[in-house]
Amino acid sequence: MLNLHRRLVTPERVYLAALGFSGCAALVSVALPPAERGELAACIASATLGAAVGGLSIDTFLLSRPAGWVVSRGARWIPGLLAGCLILSAVAAALLTALAGVGSPLVAVGTACALTIFNAAASLALRLKRFLFVYSMRAASGAVLVGGYALLYAGGRLDGGAWSTVWFGVQAGAATVLGAVVLSWAWRMRPMPAASATRAEYRADMTALGKLHIGVCAQMVTYRIDQILLARFAGSGALGVYALAVAALEFAQAGAVVRSQRILAHRGEDAPPERTATVARAALPIAAAAVAGLAVLGWLRPEYDEAWLLGLCLIPGTLAVATGKTWSALLLKRAGEQATTAVALLTMVVAAVLYAVLIPSAGAYGAALASTGAYLVYAYRTRVGLRRAPDLLANRAV
Repeated sequence: MLNLHRRLVTPERVYLAALGFSGCAALVSVALPPAERGELAACIASATLGAAVGGLSIDTFLLSRPAGWVVSRGARWIPGLLAGCLILSAVAAALLTALAGVGSPLVAVGTACALTIFNAAASLALRLKRFLFVYSMRAASGAVLVGGYALLYAGGRLDGGAWSTVWFGVQAGAATVLGAVVLSWAWRMRPMPAASATRAEYRADMTALGKLHIGVCAQMVTYRIDQILLARFAGSGALGVYALAVAALEFAQAGAVVRSQRILAHRGEDAPPERTATVARAALPIAAAAVAGLAVLGWLRPEYDEAWLLGLCLIPGTLAVATGKTWSALLLKRAGEQATTAVALLTMVVAAVLYAVLIPSAGAYGAALASTGAYLVYAYRTRVGLRRAPDLLANRAV
């Protein structure tokens, strides 16, 4: 019975369930008029991108450190890094909200800080191979979010500001619970050994963090800045429809996210072999189902009848991201931060040019085509880098 439970309740399935609740939240949010939903989407984009830019990629950094790193750095190093990340996340979220011209700065700042805490705590848990626990937390917070939105709808509160506040409350609650659990694990490990790292090793940490963050930050800017710019140039109504299509297509990336985190969490020198060629084949049916769902939704809610067309434009980019995430994790393990950073910076430059040209002139369709073009470049360059990586791990991974 226990073995059956383990086969049924896998990290991939729990993560997909978490995405499912997020999808339900997105589905419930179409009760809002597009302009109000656009306000909610702009707040979410500002907060998530603010956490990504200001959070210094501390989550990926903690996850990618070698075995024994946490203990050797002592009890104060990680909280010190996190405190700096919280300040920077708050500043970044405030600036992005001002750029978008839509959404509450206070809600965006508060949520960016909550996301930074959650991501850091989740990375520490994933280092201990607590995949099911972390993904279950994500699923539980998604379920609570759906319930909160449903209560607002039942009460007739159809304004984006109120729905953004509920979203902030759920993220803050999840960060508090996960952070408390991780602290309790650390408490049970007392007494902690004294820090054994040298000053040179601490400086190396900061150098590695900076190199890694440049690449991860560039990726997140590519993923989310289109929504900020769309809000600025086309308004919250267009963003409300476009963000719905983006959220639907993110379902197809679930398997790739879990695979990449498993690769990074592996403490050995070599990452475990992964058949990344299967990622796109697994993602395609989910992407197609998402577009079909958007078409049905557009028939029920005519205000969103263009969402499925935007979804079609996003499918090639979605498949590119799904494969590229796994390849990028393998490339990071084999060739280091510099290789992934070079790919991310190139992708960001391509995306910036495409967004600047297509969004002001073509609105949401321009954003969809531009992001797809950028993601295809990302996947291609990552694949090329992986083929050139030491030990030719790519030959075993496909």
